[in-house]
Amino acid sequence: MDKTGSLGKETHAMKINTLDIFIQSLRKRLVIPSLRFWIIIPLLILLGMLTVTSILTYWLTGQFPSTLLIISAISFAALIGPGLWLTRQLIGRVERIIQAAEKVARGNLTIRIDDESDDEIGRLVTAFNQMVNNLERLHQHQDLLSRTMSPAVRQSLIENGLDFRGITQTVSVLFVDIRDFTLLTEAHHNPEQLIFFLNDYYSTIANQVHGGGGIIGKYGGDSIMAYFGAPTPEPPAKTSVAALLTALALHYAIETLSERWQVLGLPPIKIGIGIAHGPVIAGPIGSAEQFEYTVIGDVVNLAARLQALTRNVSGYSIILSSEAYEALEEKLKSQIKITTPDAVLTLSEQDKMHQPIQLIDLGEVLVKGKKGPVHVYGVPDF
Repeated sequence: MDKTGSLGKETHAMKINTLDIFIQSLRKRLVIPSLRFWIIIPLLILLGMLTVTSILTYWLTGQFPSTLLIISAISFAALIGPGLWLTRQLIGRVERIIQAAEKVARGNLTIRIDDESDDEIGRLVTAFNQMVNNLERLHQHQDLLSRTMSPAVRQSLIENGLDFRGITQTVSVLFVDIRDFTLLTEAHHNPEQLIFFLNDYYSTIANQVHGGGGIIGKYGGDSIMAYFGAPTPEPPAKTSVAALLTALALHYAIETLSERWQVLGLPPIKIGIGIAHGPVIAGPIGSAEQFEYTVIGDVVNLAARLQALTRNVSGYSIILSSEAYEALEEKLKSQIKITTPDAVLTLSEQDKMHQPIQLIDLGEVLVKGKKGPVHVYGVPDF
């Protein structure tokens, strides 16, 4: 298995370890007390040598070398003052580096140290600033790359590595597509305008999918495929309910978006949604150099076919497979009234208000890619 913590785990560890080693080396290997040692100890040695010289002189001549002592005292006083001042200056510069490094370790990547000296400390400051520059660029790259996949997928890849074999998981798949997308493209002869409105549409879909606990698996022109229950496995009842509630939220969110677009002179937009439930292969698809994490399998194809079916079944923008219905929580299923298409036509507006979720048994239908008929249910467009 090709383990890939390289983008997440290793870079995160690199930042922490680099800063930790940097700070510890300043505190221990550059040891601040040693600065005092190299300034004060030589002065003490000098004083000791002068004292020994004075004693020897007295022993040999019987007289203290007063002149020598006076000169020595003056020299010692003249040296120790600047020595201590120099020590404080060096300690202060090193402490500024340590404080800046600790701020970086807490996440502040804007900190820089202003020290243009050409000595060892100045070169250390230059190296520190370069390190923070590199960390800031790395953070920007990580932030940009993190937007290409959901946090759940990113965490799964960090923990489990990059395995192109994939794993079999049971999920609920939701496929959404703009109906009559050609009308929208014809209304935008300017490609930049079309991209702007498509991104507005994508953002609306993504907000609802992510809010419902789903993950965007693929953007394809005017369509989006999302799934619930991978990479972290979830109970079928939970994923199917999440997919259905997300579909309902999408229906109303797109109505609001369409009203906003119509104010700008654009044609109204409608969407079709297909929901299927069952086993898929989940994992990275592509090469080690470039890949996307998604789900593939017959369930994904069925969700796409059910979405396409909404174009041919008038009055239903959400169609789900019988497997998706059967996987719903029993408590929710008991609250959903199953009826027939003809019975829907006789419902009063008051009945519709008291029964906000209706599932219509549309029976068995033929869909492209399936050998036999598929039993489906639809949510009527009230």
